[in-house]
Amino acid sequence: MSNAYKINENELVLLKSDFEDFRNWLNLNMDGLTWQGRFKKEFESFWESFFEEGLTLQKMLERFEYAYSQVRIGSLSSWFLWLRDKFLTYIFIFKNLSIGSIALQSELSASVLATILRNFLLDEFPHLDQYFSQVFLLGNILSPNMNITFDKIKAEMSLETPISGSREEEIMPSMEVTLFDEWSLFVKRMKSDFKNQQFDLTIIKERTSFAKQVKVFQDVTVLLLFFTLTIYGVNKANIWYERYLGNKVSIYEPQFNWLNKSLVFKGAEQKSAKEFKLNFNEIKDITKGEKLTEFFDPEKYEEETEVTLTSFENVPKDLKDADKEPSQYEGDAENKNGYRETKGGTTKIYRLMMTSTNTYAARDKINLLVDKFKGEPVGDSTPGMDVPGGVYYNVYLPKKDFKDFMTETMKVDQSKLFESNTSNVKNVPGKTRIFIMVKSI
Repeated sequence: MSNAYKINENELVLLKSDFEDFRNWLNLNMDGLTWQGRFKKEFESFWESFFEEGLTLQKMLERFEYAYSQVRIGSLSSWFLWLRDKFLTYIFIFKNLSIGSIALQSELSASVLATILRNFLLDEFPHLDQYFSQVFLLGNILSPNMNITFDKIKAEMSLETPISGSREEEIMPSMEVTLFDEWSLFVKRMKSDFKNQQFDLTIIKERTSFAKQVKVFQDVTVLLLFFTLTIYGVNKANIWYERYLGNKVSIYEPQFNWLNKSLVFKGAEQKSAKEFKLNFNEIKDITKGEKLTEFFDPEKYEEETEVTLTSFENVPKDLKDADKEPSQYEGDAENKNGYRETKGGTTKIYRLMMTSTNTYAARDKINLLVDKFKGEPVGDSTPGMDVPGGVYYNVYLPKKDFKDFMTETMKVDQSKLFESNTSNVKNVPGKTRIFIMVKSI
């Protein structure tokens, strides 16, 4: 690795060659990150803008915090957190800076930094578990371990410098970050903010927080307006219907034939029935009369029971019908440009965002469901991999089992399901692609 950096007033300033060495050491899978190279130009544009020459360690950590705070999708947040941890590890290994110096320049907690470094080195040298637990134990800022460097560790334990910052089984170097719709929006916003000479992360966070509050206020206002109009409409409809019934209801005076005392029937008088049209309020007054009490006795007549339809089959559309919708890509020409075969597949991708207080217990349950419904990992990914902040899944599932799988999976813990339609990507025919992020809380 190159040692092309300089120290100005005991502060590390990174050059372009440092970022090139870091990227080579990280050993990123560009085919995975850029979806077989389709979004390579967009990713290179992001890398060039994010890792700008002449930045200090403190400025770089500000940019990582900016990225982590601006994205809303959990997978992207985890990816930026993973990239930050690898960058700090690279600085510790190849710049020969102590833990205290890196923590001071980056304004990061020394204990958090020590945990990041210990996790990486323990994966590389698992037989030195006890040694690393002692070396990276930092009780306070006066701890002698604050001055520890990687060169000292390497000399004491006769270690070799790790040739790669990523392991083969890691999912982050290959995670398709450019596939998310939010990626292009984030990169565009990032370039605009970074070009601003008065870039202030605190102001940006306040702006983002204010925008979220405005959005919440707008949503609440729209809901209140909707409910107000609904109640107003129902009230007006009831008044109109009451008048309509009042105009339609008529009460006729009953007619009786009477007998005289000579037992001779009196002929019926040919008089037309008198008709009275009353409004609704007057009808209510009539019901108070003694002669009509029996017709309006509430003890003789009961209200009908209200009927509620709860059958799932009465819902006009459910997940079973979703698979029958044809894709605009069905019948496309066969595989071109070396891209993976997706002829006849759909463009729908589902993301399940789950929060759990015990991600490992949730992972065990989801793993059983993936095996039960014959889920298959996408590419080289491993279902249920540990990622910063939780557990990540990227699997294909048979379409016929999608509804049953999601019904059981969403019972594992609190979760929210999203559906996305991509313009450039198609799934394997007969399969549904599902991303699951179990975030630890």
